[in-house]
Amino acid sequence: MKKFAVILTVIGASVFSTQVNAQSKSSSGDFTFAGGINVGLPVGDVHNIASFVLGAKIQGELKFADNITGVATTGYSHYFGKDLGGGVKINGGEVPILVGPRFYPSENFFVGAQIGVGFLTGDYNGTGFAYAPQIGYNADNFQAILAYDAVSKNGTVANIGLTFLYKFGGGK
Repeated sequence: MKKFAVILTVIGASVFSTQVNAQSKSSSGDFTFAGGINVGLPVGDVHNIASFVLGAKIQGELKFADNITGVATTGYSHYFGKDLGGGVKINGGEVPILVGPRFYPSENFFVGAQIGVGFLTGDYNGTGFAYAPQIGYNADNFQAILAYDAVSKNGTVANIGLTFLYKFGGGK
């Protein structure tokens, strides 16, 4: 499963970067780059040991058609451990590398799904299959995204979170 996720991520990133190079030469409004913060509530196998999630993300989005885009995302999310007694806290994080499509049923609202590989850090440690179904709002200068971000490896490190991204260039 790990090899499949890594291969899929590399292929997706390669296709995405090739498309970005081709599109950036032909038109300047079809690609946007954004960065921002995410906050979330741990769910799944970590909800009993972590209290909240805080992180940062960067994203590239490439327009393929009027209502379809491709998205590549990475970042870091830290899971702050709860006090489990005796001063014991289990802290960890995730670094996902995700790619996937977005569909815009209207000009400002989207639904999407991304898959890839997730690197677990700290006490979580390891590599797993990452996925993030999402819905969001797209404005001229920012995006707000509600997502279920997860990395599965002998259990699931996941959160339901809000991401707020500032767009640095390009079109909607």
